[in-house]
Amino acid sequence: MNVPLRILVVDDSALTRRLLRELLESDPDVRVVGEAADGREALARVAELHPDLVTLDVRMPVMDGVETTRQIMAYTPTPILVLTASLSSYEVDITFQMLGAGALDVMEKPHLGDAAAVEVARRTLLRKVRLLSRVKVVTHLRGRRTKSPEAPALTVAPAAHTTPPSVPPLVVSRPLFPVVVIGASTGGPRIVRQILAALLPSFPAAILVVQHIAQGFSVGMAEWLDTSVALPVAVAKEGDHLCPGRVLLVPDRYDLLLQPAGAIHLSDRPLLLQRPAIDIAMQSVVSVFGAATTGVLLTGMGRDGALGMRSIRQAGGLTIAQDEASCTIFGMPRAAIELGAAELVLTPDQIGATLARRIKVVSQ
Repeated sequence: MNVPLRILVVDDSALTRRLLRELLESDPDVRVVGEAADGREALARVAELHPDLVTLDVRMPVMDGVETTRQIMAYTPTPILVLTASLSSYEVDITFQMLGAGALDVMEKPHLGDAAAVEVARRTLLRKVRLLSRVKVVTHLRGRRTKSPEAPALTVAPAAHTTPPSVPPLVVSRPLFPVVVIGASTGGPRIVRQILAALLPSFPAAILVVQHIAQGFSVGMAEWLDTSVALPVAVAKEGDHLCPGRVLLVPDRYDLLLQPAGAIHLSDRPLLLQRPAIDIAMQSVVSVFGAATTGVLLTGMGRDGALGMRSIRQAGGLTIAQDEASCTIFGMPRAAIELGAAELVLTPDQIGATLARRIKVVSQ
């Protein structure tokens, strides 16, 4: 007999806690072992119960979701699923601070009064809980040292090399500029931020980020990144063009297709199971930019991105996969490595340093 997953529900609303309990325990393999109404109570319950996963509210009395996440990850590291009641810019900003502090994923709370929406939320919640509860999270020691509003850096296991391997620079003649396509899923937002933070405003490549994320959160992620890295970050729009020194984030529920002249087309047709699909974006970019394309594949479950990385490498571009020790889930990078699509396997720090050092543009 399977041992049920043990979940701690944290929310200041008794009604929401009851609804979440009902949704979670509709699966016989999931059991809510405790509840908490604020962050301070949550810390005590996590230490007492050692749950497999915590569902964590954003705005709570006594201690908000950001500080609660920091303290949990510093002292009793546990997988955290953030549940937010609103997609307002304020609440979404707090949500991404929680992801930066070590929470694994986010979803909007189910809305009462719409039976169909509640059922969709139930299936989504249970799918995320099953996946995230298996993740081996790491301790974020910075939460013990400071209560700064800044989100902590990711703690990773030591790598075999402390500096990126020496590779020749990617030299591209004008007017063709380099393009970096970064693909990520579960655990990706804070790694994306860590990599972008290593790049200066003078970085000569256009950057495209394809992040698997819950519907409605793309704009919030772009705003969060824009305030925490030197490069400007925005959500890609229909008709946009890639531009050196600028980061575009593919919006949720759309696939990005690059036209031959370089204009961006956003497709809402389900070309693959996952939207946005990393494979589609990488293959589309490399069809226009060829060897000037660099692919970076980060943490996430499944195989999305492996074929895109292979297309980039076959075209002569650089491909980098995140190393296993620093991944929340090693599925996507592993698939690219096994396919022979990853030229380099690096830590997040090494990825940023390699991009900053390797990508250059020279005039004809």
